[in-house]
Amino acid sequence: MELENAGLIEIDALTRVLDVHSLRILVAIDRTGSISAAARSLGFSQPTITQHVQRLESRLGTPLVARTARSASLTAIGQLLAAHAPRIDASLTAAATELARALGHRVGTVRIAAPAEAVVGTIAPALARIAADIPGIEVRFVEAETDEALELVRSGRVDVAVTTGAAGAPGERGQRLRREGLRSTFLYGEELIAVLPFDEMPQPGVRVEASALAHLPWIFGDGTRSAVVAEAVGRTGGPADLAVSRPDAALALVAGGVGVAFLPESAFAAAPPAGVRVLGLSPALSLRTVAVTLAEASEIPAVAASLRMLAARRPSGYEVEALADARRRSNGHRARFARPIALATLPRLQEEDPLMSATSRSRIARAGAAAAGVLLLAACTSGAAESSTGTDTGEEIDHISVALPGSLSNLYVGQEAGILNYYIASITQEGLVSVDAQGRVQPGLAESWEQTDDVTYVYELRDDAEFQDGTPVTADDVVFSLEQARDETASPGLAYYLAGVDTIEKTDENEVTITLTAPDAAFAANMSSGGAAFITSQAFWEEHGGKVGTADAMLLGTGPYQVTEFVPDSHVQFERVDTWWGELPKVKSITVEFIPDESTRLLAAQAGDVDIAFNVPLAQSTQWEQLQTMRVEYVNDLSYVGLYFNTSLAPFDDPKVREAFAHAVDRDAVVEKLLRGHGEAATAIMTPESLGKAYDADEAREVLAGIPQYDFDLSAAKEALAASEHPDGFEAELLTPSTGPQLGTAAQSLAENLSSIGITLNVREVPIEEWLASLDASSSYGAGMMWYFSTLGDPAEVPSYLLGAGNPSAYSNPEIDELLAQAGTESDPAARVELLVQAETLQAEDVVNVPLWWGQSATAFGNDLGFDDYSSFAFISSWPTQIYRTAP
Repeated sequence: MELENAGLIEIDALTRVLDVHSLRILVAIDRTGSISAAARSLGFSQPTITQHVQRLESRLGTPLVARTARSASLTAIGQLLAAHAPRIDASLTAAATELARALGHRVGTVRIAAPAEAVVGTIAPALARIAADIPGIEVRFVEAETDEALELVRSGRVDVAVTTGAAGAPGERGQRLRREGLRSTFLYGEELIAVLPFDEMPQPGVRVEASALAHLPWIFGDGTRSAVVAEAVGRTGGPADLAVSRPDAALALVAGGVGVAFLPESAFAAAPPAGVRVLGLSPALSLRTVAVTLAEASEIPAVAASLRMLAARRPSGYEVEALADARRRSNGHRARFARPIALATLPRLQEEDPLMSATSRSRIARAGAAAAGVLLLAACTSGAAESSTGTDTGEEIDHISVALPGSLSNLYVGQEAGILNYYIASITQEGLVSVDAQGRVQPGLAESWEQTDDVTYVYELRDDAEFQDGTPVTADDVVFSLEQARDETASPGLAYYLAGVDTIEKTDENEVTITLTAPDAAFAANMSSGGAAFITSQAFWEEHGGKVGTADAMLLGTGPYQVTEFVPDSHVQFERVDTWWGELPKVKSITVEFIPDESTRLLAAQAGDVDIAFNVPLAQSTQWEQLQTMRVEYVNDLSYVGLYFNTSLAPFDDPKVREAFAHAVDRDAVVEKLLRGHGEAATAIMTPESLGKAYDADEAREVLAGIPQYDFDLSAAKEALAASEHPDGFEAELLTPSTGPQLGTAAQSLAENLSSIGITLNVREVPIEEWLASLDASSSYGAGMMWYFSTLGDPAEVPSYLLGAGNPSAYSNPEIDELLAQAGTESDPAARVELLVQAETLQAEDVVNVPLWWGQSATAFGNDLGFDDYSSFAFISSWPTQIYRTAP
């Protein structure tokens, strides 16, 4: 014991001797090779640095610097201290930054290093967003190639290195980075494209095998990625090969017919020159762009916010035909995930809006400050019971306050298309049709419509439809709105869902005809505000140059409420109008407060500042249910949660490994204990509600239960692993979004089960931007958690994303492709479901996706508010019209 105490005293004494300034000096000497150069780099005189080093050596009792007449280098002990310096510096910076933020001072500086080719598509857009959204952060940029950028991070001279390289085995790379104290954040992946003279390979097709081009001269050099392809196919150099330093030079040489080149997608900012063909590779080869930081530095709020900005944007440019459909499909589906919470860790640093001081927003802000110290964990069981909404008194309601569990920076769904955005946009905008409580298509702006053949839809507009500014709705406005919705630049969140539209035409004064390129069974519902139709005024759009949904332009629609105020990431206000064609709703005005923090929302409700709260966290359900002024209503929300595997990456390319994971999932325990019974163990990717046009609830569950299942059985999991190519186990990493803590808890439960059979699963919670980026198959994460919300409940929506082109599992099965294509055109609901069940059966046999649960959402209503027809589809079509005042 005495020896142990002596050791503790000695370590404590050494700790007091060290300080971050000393460590920075040692790092500078190591980097520059002399004391004088180190002094210059740190802004001190040489004698000052020399004295500081001598004093530290005297206190430690050992030399730290070996000096010569013209240089200096670190001793072994000096190198040991210098190796720890960047991480210690990062931890202290994190603490100081948090303190500065708490005291209302400047947030800090972020230093980013990246190669020149990353500036246009990645660095510049991220810096613009940071400058606009986080004015307290100063960003410094250093141009550096990959190796140099990584060394700058290791030495603590920059905070973030953005690097690009070929996708590879994730396990070894991740373990190596962790050993070095580094953390990698996936930003985006892009395929390599074959660029060849037009006359080469004249046969039709959109992809080519790189080996089939091996006989031609290849163009190499820094301006291409040809070396990556050559290594993949084992091609050695040829006598006619060339080398260039810029992508445009490579394109020019290809156009001149002197060879072929291989470039990343981001190299095509515009269409390639005449005489050039661009083809995808088969098999596909991808590059990964990642941001690397010291593990400690990633926790600094300013660095964390910068990483979120980098991960939130994928470079866009000319779309190569081979990749266009898959990319649109992936982007379209991902647009409907939950909207990222806007910089909750880094609030704006300007003074509070004086107009807010007299409103409930000030009480909500004060409640948030106290949340950490007041709230207790919810109990593990729920005593929720069915509650009656009461009798409609018929009286008008002056105002309601709605708490939104996220934050919006734009109100136009085409620009920002998360599930919460649909809830808010539908208050003020309408589609040609609407969706009722059972998910059935009903009249909207179109009082009637007919499908005249397999691909033609004719809509008759209402004579009395008006925009909220009193101007009439015309067929020209409808055509214009839908054309903007299918424009990928104007409406990236909607364009995919209109990709199958051929023409949109005004065919009479109040008639619009839409023609598809091929039959699409899901199209009719997509013309609602739960789909892709948000009708606005052409004059309004053009007046604001298409920059609608902003604080300056807001929205103009045809619904019963007009937007009167919008403060991004704060709140939005609506006022009832008398221009709507429907019956006047009872609620006169609505304020939607953006309150991302769940504890703050609860405290606001306890203070009486909330009338309706969306998406009550299941972990807090008991506390919400105990509120005297509110009740909690639960409903199946058409969401799907499940595991998916990247079938192109070892060890998950082994079906037996995937089977081991499938048997290690205890769905029933997750639903009972984690979700408190507010969910259902899933047997398929499709939800029972999505089969509603063909089957009732019990029949739907029976149909889905017929798909092959993997019961929770750790003995079976162990046997599957033993039969795999990795019988001794392995280590892998799985990311979960910070906006879905229940996913992280479920993943931790899975990790514990897997540990018993020899698999180490490291679960890491990340901002939703990073999680969304990781859904790309080139992200090199072998296993992932899928969390998908469907707005319209079409049975093909989620399967087409998880199994179709561009799916996150890099999974290809021609038989499934054919079944999905048939389901897309099948008009009979039961026959369509049968095709989808066949597709799910095939994927289940391959263990590509493992369903976990179908979710429920919880909405809290004031006890004096009733809601007609509360259902899975409640909030995607003018939902405030369903609210009424109940009798006491």
